[in-house]
Amino acid sequence: MKKYKLIILFMLIVLTSVNAQSQETNPELDNLLDKGFQFLYTNSDSLEYYFEKGYKIAQKENDIKAKLTILSYLVFANDYHNNLNKVVYHIKRTDSLINSDSLYDTVDDKLAYKIRLVLDKANYYYKIRNDTKSLQTIEDLFEIVSKTPDSLLGLDRNDLEHTLNNYKGDIYYRQGKNELSKQYYNKNLKSSNKGFIASTNMLLSKVYLDEKNYQESNALILKTLTFYEKAYAENANQFRNNIIATYQKLADNYIQLKDAEAALQALKKSEKYYVDNDAFERIAELIYGDIYAANEQFDKAEAFYQSYLTKTTTYRENKKHQDIADAYSRLGRLYIEKKDPEQALKFYQKSLVQLTPNFDSENIEDNPDPKKVLSKLELVKVLKEKLKTLRLLYTKSNNVQDLKIAFNTSHDIIKTLDLLKPEFESKVDKQFLISEMYPAFHSMVEVAYKLYQTTKEPKYIDNSFYFMEKSKSVLLLEAARNSQANSYGGVPEKIIDKEQQFRANIIHLEKKFFDQKSNMVVFDSLFQLKNRYYNFISDIERDYPKYYDLKYNSEVTSLAETTSEIIKDKALLSYFSTNTNLFLITAENDKKNFYKIPLEKEDRERITNFYSLLSKVDHKDLPDIYKQGYLIYEKLLKEPLQEIQSNELIIIPDDILNYLPFDALLTSETSGKYLIEEYQISYANSATLLREQQLKPEAKKNLLLAYAPSFGSADEDSQKDRSDFGPLLHNTTEVNHIAKYFNGKAITGTEASLASFSENSQNYNILHFATHAATNDEHPDYSYLAFTPNKDGAANLLYVKDLYGFKINADLVALSACQTGLGKLQKGEGMLSLARGFSYAGAKSLVTTLWKINDQTTSELMQDFYKNLDASLPKDKALREAKLTYLNIAEDEFLTHPYYWSGFMISGDVTPLQTDTSYLWWLLLLGIPILFVGIRKVKSLL
Repeated sequence: MKKYKLIILFMLIVLTSVNAQSQETNPELDNLLDKGFQFLYTNSDSLEYYFEKGYKIAQKENDIKAKLTILSYLVFANDYHNNLNKVVYHIKRTDSLINSDSLYDTVDDKLAYKIRLVLDKANYYYKIRNDTKSLQTIEDLFEIVSKTPDSLLGLDRNDLEHTLNNYKGDIYYRQGKNELSKQYYNKNLKSSNKGFIASTNMLLSKVYLDEKNYQESNALILKTLTFYEKAYAENANQFRNNIIATYQKLADNYIQLKDAEAALQALKKSEKYYVDNDAFERIAELIYGDIYAANEQFDKAEAFYQSYLTKTTTYRENKKHQDIADAYSRLGRLYIEKKDPEQALKFYQKSLVQLTPNFDSENIEDNPDPKKVLSKLELVKVLKEKLKTLRLLYTKSNNVQDLKIAFNTSHDIIKTLDLLKPEFESKVDKQFLISEMYPAFHSMVEVAYKLYQTTKEPKYIDNSFYFMEKSKSVLLLEAARNSQANSYGGVPEKIIDKEQQFRANIIHLEKKFFDQKSNMVVFDSLFQLKNRYYNFISDIERDYPKYYDLKYNSEVTSLAETTSEIIKDKALLSYFSTNTNLFLITAENDKKNFYKIPLEKEDRERITNFYSLLSKVDHKDLPDIYKQGYLIYEKLLKEPLQEIQSNELIIIPDDILNYLPFDALLTSETSGKYLIEEYQISYANSATLLREQQLKPEAKKNLLLAYAPSFGSADEDSQKDRSDFGPLLHNTTEVNHIAKYFNGKAITGTEASLASFSENSQNYNILHFATHAATNDEHPDYSYLAFTPNKDGAANLLYVKDLYGFKINADLVALSACQTGLGKLQKGEGMLSLARGFSYAGAKSLVTTLWKINDQTTSELMQDFYKNLDASLPKDKALREAKLTYLNIAEDEFLTHPYYWSGFMISGDVTPLQTDTSYLWWLLLLGIPILFVGIRKVKSLL
């Protein structure tokens, strides 16, 4: 049930105008309506009594306008008092008048009544949580209003638009689309109407609460409360619901802030505003249950939950509903706290039943079909809780059957997520969904490992690998498949071009708004453009089914396919991190192993410290590097590598391991022998993404484009805003040397501009950047590569966000700049870095850096790397050989510190850039004389 009124103000605008006109018609009717108005906010039954008598008079006099006015108030009053049965009854009566009564066309402001009816329908569908119909009805209303000039509308267009924006925002919030929701709310915050701003802040506070931004949420609620307290003093009846709802939301927030006493006080304050049989009392019981549950007063909490459940079941007329499902889920969580997983599972099963019209099984082995539920988002949340509970039950029962039920539930969660993800338009919202679901993936892998340990059946290794792949680099994989859909989905080229134009314009406006956050003109343009873009994409997906199937192909590569088709003779090490453990699956040919490695706080600190030691130069640190590097090696690799024959490794890191250059780990605590001396290492985001990268067509010929921008000294006026971007003394030498290979072209100095890159990047399959870079942890999309500044000294930067609009057809992108592989760690997606931006744009493989690299040694190492590539070495081998060469020829022991060489990493498809075919010419030349001898012998026989 909705806890606050979204549309009171707009309704009153409409109703006041129509009522004033209708009162002039009949004194008896006016008298009845006056009596009814006295009960508008206090007693819907009394209002209904007088209004129905008035309706009979209007019907007798055939006064269509009076009848419409009375029905509008009846809908409003019953909605205010949460009597949904009567709401829908009066909506149907209104619908009949507007669509069947010929007198409707005689009403002078008939459009106002029609708009009110459509809005009432949207509100009703919203209340019963039929979001699809509610959104469609809102779109219908937008359609009506957009075609009506202000002179005929008879209403304030802005007020109507703000009302609909809040509706859409709240529906998207319920669907888990927080980013999309915030767009609608933020648009409303520029309103001059303080009432709309207050209601919008209230809605926005829920989003912040959902995102665990509790302080921001609380600040908005307190701000809203101040407004409603003042408004209530002036008009108690009209704002009673608003002030109660605000206090209840404040109590919710205090629960999340673990301040039960403040939550109780807020709830108590709301009670003084109650009327008889107030619907808000039912909602309060749910909040009281949450407060007592947080205080571990479980009996009190259960009593309130059960009371809420009983009343809500009656309110929903014993029909299945998400509100009832939510009550059962809370009881389930309560029994988890009471350490009674058996009872918790019963409640979760009842919750699943409530979410599914034709599912009534209370057998915990059964789950509903995700295609047939009321809400896939709510289903996946309940299944996540059920999975967690089944794990707890196993620890209590030690019954392997409980694990098998958990295992099957894991697959049902995956099915639901696969159906749910295409419903999310925003990349940010999709990532938020994945992050929220990540604990479920932890449970899945834990369950599969337990089953493998218990049964020794190899299929559980395969399934765990499947779960791990499902959790990794979802957005990167989707980007790769979107590109495939554009190429092979049967969509006309002009439509693909239009989509790219949309994306380019959105990126341009997003960057502009990021730079000018207070510019609401830009925000409005961006808001409208995104709406058109999402509608455009929806049309493509509807009209081109093959495009949709390719874009949302949810398959991941199996472990068997990975070993036979992707890694071939190499060995794969795929890590998956939970809060307390690392899981590792190794695979090589037909052999596979599954490890559980405890990952304690000190282990995480050791990895962080190791990174710190490597990323700066101090030879006094070498003994500590050897010690820490060996301990990490011993923890992560020593045992697994004993089972591996190949010296070529593909590592899929996770979580904090993304900071770890495995090359620099030590195989001996004292000798200083690095792992690179024994193993050739490359990295991948996931096996499935690696397969997509390998399947991309290779360039017919190798062309290299290398950039070496120039930067002035730190004290030049033109560099004030970028004072740390001083000159790079060796980047020009670097690109000039590597441009000797692969028909290369070096662009240096002032010519190395962003414009040049934009114009030329698609014509080359090898891209190299010897420049500065910067990482933005708070806003990863605004990490960037630097090109030569403009003549006026303005920055010339390539942002990650820009790369979302690029199509990079490169077999290799080498980012020879600082920290290009470093960024904000995101669950499932890994590092949100510059490297990730190039992967998103389509690069098959990447060379990146983990820290601020040295200009001179980088130049030397890169020259050897490209020399090796030119000799047709695989990319990972080319980089390893370059590093070993550097270590062998370094004139000063000081320069062998891992800082200088181990920060470079190669990821993605590492097949050679070109094949050395010179030996074929020698074979051909040697074969020509033999061929002539053969021909002569044949002739002699003839």
